[in-house]
Amino acid sequence: MDLGLNVLGWFLSIATAIGNAFVIFLIAKRHRLHSSPNWLVLSLAIADFGVGFAVFPTAYVCNYSRACNMRVFMAFYWFFVHSSVTNLCSLTWDRYTAIVHPFKYHTSLTARRPGVVIVLAWFIAFTIALSLVLGMYTTNSSTALKIVRLIGVSAFDMSSCILLFNAVVRILVVQAVTNSAVKSQERHVRRNQALNQSFLPHRRKKRNAVGFVIAIVAFCLGCHVAVNYLVMCITFACNNLSDKAGLVVTLLLVGNSAVNPLVYAFLKRDVKREMKELICGREAEKRRTWETTRSTSVI
Repeated sequence: MDLGLNVLGWFLSIATAIGNAFVIFLIAKRHRLHSSPNWLVLSLAIADFGVGFAVFPTAYVCNYSRACNMRVFMAFYWFFVHSSVTNLCSLTWDRYTAIVHPFKYHTSLTARRPGVVIVLAWFIAFTIALSLVLGMYTTNSSTALKIVRLIGVSAFDMSSCILLFNAVVRILVVQAVTNSAVKSQERHVRRNQALNQSFLPHRRKKRNAVGFVIAIVAFCLGCHVAVNYLVMCITFACNNLSDKAGLVVTLLLVGNSAVNPLVYAFLKRDVKREMKELICGREAEKRRTWETTRSTSVI
C-alpha cells in the first residue's frame, strides 16, 4: 500500500513539474501568448510547478526523516498549495470580469495591470503560510493548533471554493443567455439568407475562453472538497480514519496541479495552437536536417 501510494506520488510530482515547466516555457517564449490572461496562466503554472516540485517530495522526506522541522514543512507545504488556489482565483476573476462585465473589463485592474493581481495572489498565500508557522511556534496547545489549522487551511479553502463555485455559476448563466441570443440571431439571419460569418469566430473564442477555466475550477473544487473533508477528520480524529489520510491529501493536491497543463493543451486554443506550431516546427527542422545530411552523404 505504502509503495503504491509513494510511486503514484512521485509520478504525479514529476508529471506536474514537467507539464507546468513546459507551460511556463511556452508562454515565456511565444510572443503571441503575451497577454493579460496568459500572464495569470503563467503565474498559476509557476505555483503548480512549485506544488509538483516541493509538496510531495518534502512530505516524503519528512515522513522518513527525523531531521525534518514539521512547523517549517507545514508552512512550506501550504504556501505552494494556497498559491495555486489564489492564482486560480485570480484567473477565474479575470475570465468572470471579461464575460459577465465585458464593458468594465478593459478598464479593470486585471486588463491593465495583471502584475498587481499576481503579486496580491502570492502575497495572500505567503501571509497565510506565515501565520501558520507563527501560530505553530507561539503555542503548544493542541486546541490552539487545531484552530490555527482550521483558520489557515480549511476556512481559506472553503471560502475560495465558494467564490470559485459562485463565479463559475455566474459565467455559465451569462454564457447560456449569450448562446441563446446568438442562436436566435443566427436563425433570424438564416431566414434572410445572409448568415453573418464574422460573428461565429467571436462566439467560438468566448466559448474557448470559458471552457478551460471551468474545467480547471471543476477539478479543483472536487479535489479540495475531498481534501477539506480529510483535513477536518485529521483535525478532529474521526473514527475509522486511515493512517494514510495525510498521504491521500497530498496526492489529491498534487494531482489537481498535474491536470492543469493537460487542460491548457486541450481546451485553451492559443496554447494549443502554439504547442502545435512549436512541435511541428521542430519536426520540420529535423526533416530538413535529415534531408540535407542525406544529400551530403550521397554527394
